[in-house]
Amino acid sequence: MPSPSAEALRSAREFRLALFEAPPRGVAGERLGRGTGSSLEFQDRRTYAIGDDVRHLDWRAFARTDQLLVRQYREEVLPRVEIFLDVSRSMAVDEAKAQAALDIVAVLAGAGKGDGFQVQIALAGERPEIVEFEQFARAGAEFEGREGWDRCLPLALEALRRGSMRVLVSDFLFPHDAAEWVRPLAARAGGLALIQVLGAFDREPTAGVALRLTDAESGASRDLVLDRRTVERYRERRVRLSDALETECRRAGARFVTVEAEDGIQAICRGRFVPGGLLTIA
Repeated sequence: MPSPSAEALRSAREFRLALFEAPPRGVAGERLGRGTGSSLEFQDRRTYAIGDDVRHLDWRAFARTDQLLVRQYREEVLPRVEIFLDVSRSMAVDEAKAQAALDIVAVLAGAGKGDGFQVQIALAGERPEIVEFEQFARAGAEFEGREGWDRCLPLALEALRRGSMRVLVSDFLFPHDAAEWVRPLAARAGGLALIQVLGAFDREPTAGVALRLTDAESGASRDLVLDRRTVERYRERRVRLSDALETECRRAGARFVTVEAEDGIQAICRGRFVPGGLLTIA
């Protein structure tokens, strides 16, 4: 079973997640939420209402103003990140692509763990499997899904929480409507990032070659000559799919980053993830 590289596991210690705008504070990666809660950090006062916790009454303010006021405290949250990895067979047609996907998940999950996040990894196939970072770092994942990811991902989403930060790692090379995909994902999450991993053949098939193309998931095959026009049409369609995803992510306030599998994990992190707002250098 393929597993994350040693370089990826080392790299996880060199970066921090930049997925949340609020800076970390306190122990165990606590971060300030937007609401009010029960932490010890004072935020504001408001007029007392029936049902409020009387322990939060501000008696000093009452003595000065003769008004019952309630102290409000900043909500503290332990942020949660859920990373979904496409484990369909098409992700492993190119060895470099499969390795890049594993390494990307390892870096993001490892950086999140080091920064105090709650991190869960979802191997999104026909039977979604939820794994902890330590298990993933040791055993990796098998790319054996036979169903398209558009059918597998919803099953994985049902097993995890709403309101979490979600990161999806896939090639996204399947027929889909970007709006129908991105908007529901963003609406149910605390934040969203899509990482598109493309191999060399995904980006630029070689023209003038006669091939038997076999669908990695269904096993259906087709003999085809990749003439220049066929390659151009494929490239145009791939670019349209990526552009549509990027546009919808921008509208939803999500992040979208495309990486080239052959670049190596360090180049991907420093050249794509840091400028793309996914990571910062520790």
